[in-house]
Amino acid sequence: MHRLVGQYDSPFLRRVAVTMHYYGIPYERDVLSVFGNADQVAELNPLIKVPVLILPDGEKVFDSQMILDYLDEEAGPEKSLTPAKGAERRAVLRAVTIGWGLAEKSVALSIDKNMHANAPSLQWRHRVRLQIKLCLEWLENAADADGPWFFGDKMTQADITVAAALDHVGFRHERELDWDNHPKLKAIYDRATALDCFKAVPLMEG
Repeated sequence: MHRLVGQYDSPFLRRVAVTMHYYGIPYERDVLSVFGNADQVAELNPLIKVPVLILPDGEKVFDSQMILDYLDEEAGPEKSLTPAKGAERRAVLRAVTIGWGLAEKSVALSIDKNMHANAPSLQWRHRVRLQIKLCLEWLENAADADGPWFFGDKMTQADITVAAALDHVGFRHERELDWDNHPKLKAIYDRATALDCFKAVPLMEG
């Protein structure tokens, strides 16, 4: 059995967990926090980051993009959410990269608010907010205007990664996300989070 280490409030772990549910790959969980359980996480990943996926043979896989690559291989080319090659693959990975970056900046802003509340760097916060804004604009412009998913009729890893990132931004930094300015992203988000594989992985547990 696979073991997935981390908490669902991480958009990086969440996109992995959603993908595992979509592929029908069962897993057990080690619900560890990179703050509250830093020593335990460090034993699994020297970067003290989640997710970590422990394979049935004990091999440890990290970070989330490497885990997704492994999961795509396990799912096989017919079911993989990431195209195998060519321009189609690059397009999906490009959108995944921006979605991952959006999640990264959302998490960074959360950490800054929690750890530097009394002495914030306003210049740094402004830069992170700008990066969030630019990621949202890029994703809105790149999304297919006609199809139900980011790249038309077929759901890809871009939809899962972007939806997980949007959920984190909307929950942690509501003022940074104006849905009225991002109607295509709102439609993708609503469609993705309504799937059973997303419902199985709630942002906030308990």
